[in-house]
Amino acid sequence: AKGSETCCQHNMLKLTRALFLHDPQAGYADYYERTLYNGILASQDPESGMATYFQGARPGYMKLYHTPENSFWCCTGTGMENHVKYRDSIYFHDDDALYVNLFVPSSVTWTAKRAVLTQVTRFPDAPTTTLRWTLARPTALTLKLRHPHWSRTAVVLVNGVEAARSGDPGSYVDLARTWRNGDVVELRLAMAVVAESAPAAPDIVAFTYGPLVLAGAFGTDGLAPGADIVVNERKYGAYNAAPFTPPTLAAAVRAGAAPLEFTMATPGHPPIRLIPYHRVAHERYATYWTIGTPAAPQPGEVQAKASAAG
Repeated sequence: AKGSETCCQHNMLKLTRALFLHDPQAGYADYYERTLYNGILASQDPESGMATYFQGARPGYMKLYHTPENSFWCCTGTGMENHVKYRDSIYFHDDDALYVNLFVPSSVTWTAKRAVLTQVTRFPDAPTTTLRWTLARPTALTLKLRHPHWSRTAVVLVNGVEAARSGDPGSYVDLARTWRNGDVVELRLAMAVVAESAPAAPDIVAFTYGPLVLAGAFGTDGLAPGADIVVNERKYGAYNAAPFTPPTLAAAVRAGAAPLEFTMATPGHPPIRLIPYHRVAHERYATYWTIGTPAAPQPGEVQAKASAAG
């Protein structure tokens, strides 16, 4: 199971952006966010900056990276574009509305309105974001804040006072008002661990936290230093050919010692760390699990007995 090709993710984001420009639905922004974190951001070696070709779905897979000069693939070229485009689709506007689609520290200038909106956030480490207006004069416009599909609720405060509350995930919270210089908007969302079934295989699940796919981090046992650096792309398939037996999970997902880190017990073995897939590098991992006993997932504590899906 080679999984997704990074070039495909790159082009799907271009398509998604074009579709949003034609028909600005929150669902397109949800897809964009999920692919951005779990595909594009996950494709880069945090140490060297090199990129992946495929990102494998087989348990025990390790991400494979090209070298700076001697090995490469199509995703090397798009990979050079990917990581300078994180600001590409944070904001959009029409005649009288500004859309906030992504929660990324940034600022946007709307020249025609003589307006600047600055976003300060620690997302995804914290499910909140704060936006501040800098305006030349009081300005009437609609601020459209995305209420992501993964958050049951969205609460909006303006200058410290609750201004809107949404129970409609996958939509926008519209704030239509006359804004003044220095107005501050805070968006509060809710992230929880859930088990999401594969579309055609309900017994295979992935654990997610908000938009983030969580991966079981298996460490580097049996991996020689540099084993994940492809020096000959013609032998790409041989780099992940070693057999691997994944552990069995049999417990509740519990919060770990660090933000965005969780643990799950394994019978007779140390607990498995579940961390955001985009933070996995230079070690084996699994992102899909086969449910072994019926489970009734609850937000924040997913009961499951699972073995990694092959």
